[in-house]
Amino acid sequence: MTSSHLKRLYRFAAGCACAGLLAGCSSEGSDWFSMLKAAREAWDARDAPVSLEQAAAIPYATMGIRINGGREQVLLLATDTNGERLWASGAHVAITTRNGRIVRTAGFGTDLTGYQAAAGDPSGWTRPHSFTWNADFADRGIYSVPVVCRMVPAGPDPITILGKQLDTIRVDESCRAERLDWSFANSYWVSAATGRVWRSIQNVHPNGLTLEIELLRPPLSEG
Repeated sequence: MTSSHLKRLYRFAAGCACAGLLAGCSSEGSDWFSMLKAAREAWDARDAPVSLEQAAAIPYATMGIRINGGREQVLLLATDTNGERLWASGAHVAITTRNGRIVRTAGFGTDLTGYQAAAGDPSGWTRPHSFTWNADFADRGIYSVPVVCRMVPAGPDPITILGKQLDTIRVDESCRAERLDWSFANSYWVSAATGRVWRSIQNVHPNGLTLEIELLRPPLSEG
């Protein structure tokens, strides 16, 4: 998918009327407009976590999301291109993930609008290591902010999603953006066998946007 097409998808997720531009986009081969209808119905004013029955009723890859500790909602996989996955909802919010890491958001009011790895790909969940990436925050007019992170595996930490226990390790990440005087900590629950990130808590904006995400119906590929 071209960068201009991705930008159009983000404008849609932020509330712009661009349904005509989305013809042909799909979630793992499904019709976009059917997916959009499901997304509108999935984002609900529920007080409890997403149930197994609710997740099973959506025939697409889905992700649960909590915004700043709020109630759990559902995002649907809109596109999966070259390792980047765009997850969107009928509430006009969207995130892009890369190997389980949030690299862009839209529609939250305070968004991470750019992510560039400055010192290689921060891969390797099972070994301690440090890496640097650059962040863009268009709402603050701030771009190319260096963020230095240190990842450390914390050991086995099984989790349960929709009643199913998953064998995962927890990986803790501490980060610092000196230019913004911003320090934060993220955590990831990762399958040691496949490297799939099943759950994470990630801070994506210095104004305090914290997102907790978990895979409800995972995509076909590990990613």
